[in-house]
Amino acid sequence: MALEESGLTGPLVTVAMSAHNAAATVGLAVRSILAQTYQNWELVVADDGSTDQTQDVLSSLHDSRIRFIQDQQGNRGLSYRLNQCVGLARGHYIARMDADDVAYPQRLERQVRFLEEHPEIDLLGTGVLIFKAEGEIAGCYPTAISHEEICRRPWWGFPLAHATWLGKRIWFMSHPYSEEDVRCEDQALLLQSFGHSRFAALEEILYGYRVNEIAAGKSGRGRLNYCRRLLARVNDFSSLSWALMGCGVHGAAMARDVMFQLGHTVGRKSRQSWESANQTEREQWQAVWGGLVHEGQPLTQM
Repeated sequence: MALEESGLTGPLVTVAMSAHNAAATVGLAVRSILAQTYQNWELVVADDGSTDQTQDVLSSLHDSRIRFIQDQQGNRGLSYRLNQCVGLARGHYIARMDADDVAYPQRLERQVRFLEEHPEIDLLGTGVLIFKAEGEIAGCYPTAISHEEICRRPWWGFPLAHATWLGKRIWFMSHPYSEEDVRCEDQALLLQSFGHSRFAALEEILYGYRVNEIAAGKSGRGRLNYCRRLLARVNDFSSLSWALMGCGVHGAAMARDVMFQLGHTVGRKSRQSWESANQTEREQWQAVWGGLVHEGQPLTQM
């Protein structure tokens, strides 16, 4: 089905974003959605109890496709806010977006086209470039393409970057995020659903993911919660083996994260799984970053 012939009365894509104390970065994230080559979207932003100027930045936006959700429930966490966005979505597809990241201009176009051509796929990711505060490249996230590759080592995790997800709204409705899975919301959801879902990813880098530091406490909590999920699934020798292997590798990874946090290092050497960006990928990122940061109009004028 052609992109412009979806037959829907509302937008085809709902971009779901949770924002907590993101005043310094959310403007750039929203600008990257406004700059998409594919324009049949709506953006639902749920403020998660911010205490900085996030609300002021979002309230200044004047685009009928952007809906800003603000309530009095305070900081409820990513799972709660994403479920809230999904419940309010009008699109056939849900696209994830973090409030401190950058979507490449062709991201939605490429992903929607793939899902329209492959209706058997429930959830689609993309390649990811990892950057630091001022756009400095730290590496690339390794991307598995097929469902089989993505699900090859459930005990370790699923190489399908959460912020790049674009999938069927009905899938998200059937598989809500659990508020118990703090810092591993995505991995726990994939673990619970991979046996009866179909995942895929585009090898092309279409997303910039911001990492400014190695936060061992935060990542450690996620690893512990993921191990808890693995242990909860134990019902035979195979699942017990998964859980033991998972606890072992995540325990070692937690120790590594502590070392890198103490050293205040973020880069490819601090994440052995990260890959180097090649020259083409560097040039593409510089074009995206430059277009949004140096040449873009202030969001309040859009």
